[in-house]
Amino acid sequence: MTEHEHDGIDSPSRRNALRKLGTAAGLALAAPRLLAAPGTGNAAATSANGPGEHPHILWINLEGVPISVLSCYGSKLMDTPNIDRLAREGMRFENAFCTNALCAPSRATLLTGKYDHLNGMIANDPGGGSTGEPVSRFDVAQETFPRIMQRAGYQTTHAGKWHVTGTPGQAGFDAFIYKDGAGGPYYAAGGYMENTARPGDGSVRHTSHAGYQTDILTDYAIAAIDRMAQSGKPFLMSYQPFSDHRPFDPPHRYDHIFDDHRFPEAGTFWDDYSHRAAAAREAHMRLADMPDFNPPGDLTRRQRQQWNHQQFMRRFMANLKALDDSVGRLLDHLDQTGLAGRTIVVLSSDHGFFMGDHGWFDKRIMYEQAIRVPLMVRWPGRVKPGSVNGDWTFNIDNAPTTLAMAGLDIPADMQGKSILPLLDGKTPADWHRDLYYHYYEFGPPHFVFPHYGIRTQRHKLIYYYRVNEWELFDLEKDPDEMESLFQHPDYKVLDGYQDVFEDLAERLRQLRTRYADNSGIAPQIYPLPDYD
Repeated sequence: MTEHEHDGIDSPSRRNALRKLGTAAGLALAAPRLLAAPGTGNAAATSANGPGEHPHILWINLEGVPISVLSCYGSKLMDTPNIDRLAREGMRFENAFCTNALCAPSRATLLTGKYDHLNGMIANDPGGGSTGEPVSRFDVAQETFPRIMQRAGYQTTHAGKWHVTGTPGQAGFDAFIYKDGAGGPYYAAGGYMENTARPGDGSVRHTSHAGYQTDILTDYAIAAIDRMAQSGKPFLMSYQPFSDHRPFDPPHRYDHIFDDHRFPEAGTFWDDYSHRAAAAREAHMRLADMPDFNPPGDLTRRQRQQWNHQQFMRRFMANLKALDDSVGRLLDHLDQTGLAGRTIVVLSSDHGFFMGDHGWFDKRIMYEQAIRVPLMVRWPGRVKPGSVNGDWTFNIDNAPTTLAMAGLDIPADMQGKSILPLLDGKTPADWHRDLYYHYYEFGPPHFVFPHYGIRTQRHKLIYYYRVNEWELFDLEKDPDEMESLFQHPDYKVLDGYQDVFEDLAERLRQLRTRYADNSGIAPQIYPLPDYD
């Protein structure tokens, strides 16, 4: 079997690869259809095993937590016992990816099962992604998995980060609490928004809650679980804490737990970006320039990079400890109320994060630390405890998977796939082989060039289309993505990789067609301007 046959995409003609690359075609989108409401005896998407035909679902979606900080993924930075418990009692996925490593776009994809060029939320900034891109706006009238579940009889509650256009009530949640924006301050009592009048009321009221934001959201989620469980109907509890985000303020109880600890630096910490496209060099994500922690004024640049890294890591990990505490509180509450055996628990993150890798913080660029996310599923009676899955999953799979878990049909226009076969240890023959990624947002404070690309089992090809630059990585030989094999400025691909580049270029074209993406600029080759 050839590599292309294995990837489920026709092997391209190398002679025509670059000529065809800009072509895209639309996908036919069929209208969604639901199965019967809970309790009517339809079990098409579930099985005789597990919490029931229409189980309760607790969906935990973290903010910017990479797999590199979780002990169940092998991290030695700190133990995360409660998140590890989910991995121990369920299935842990080793190859879960997001399709746009940015908060709002990823969350829109998680809700809709569609890439951002279709769901509309291409960037955090509602004004658009970059020059020439469409306005970034999430249409709350479009289909979301919570709205489908709501129509089918599920009770739906959201607690935590929202960050897309509209409100949770408009997108299918009966009850909700959130804060506007992306992050802290985390001890500000005001700024909460919720529909406190009654569940199902889509109006928003401003409320105040004293204490640490993650703890407040956890209290709300626990109370909501109790309220929904009393009705006897199945529920969806969306719990999305977001304290591992700027300003990285941990709870007071953990303010100083890492004061005397020095965290190790990543192997790529001193990257000078000399063997890659200008996008890496020009991105404003360098730890040495991070303004958050007021470094002493007498430090050299290298000293400031190390100093900022330690401050960042201490706060990030203290926040993570609080997040792990809250996951533990939720799991313990399910045990104490007898709901654990009837509740599926899913844990993931909207995107990864650079923890000093390449000398960076933040995410965005299509490098491994940003695009890889944790994914765990605990499903008592169905998923084998302690199992590990190596198949690829994408965040477009979240919506169809959650619907399938609930025993509901998946709308035809959702671009992802249900992972239920993977949970049963059965990988479909047509399962994901190549990842298509598209990042749009260009502007302050990070100025990351818009790009799209393809990742296969071994290679990664990235096209920074606004500046006509490419990067090509052999992930087997260069897992740290330190040396692009696409040499600038003469566009000579390193000897031995020309065929690889042309094949990847054609497969990239096919993915853009498959996912109906004609946004951005069609790839082309011409001399590179001087950006120095």
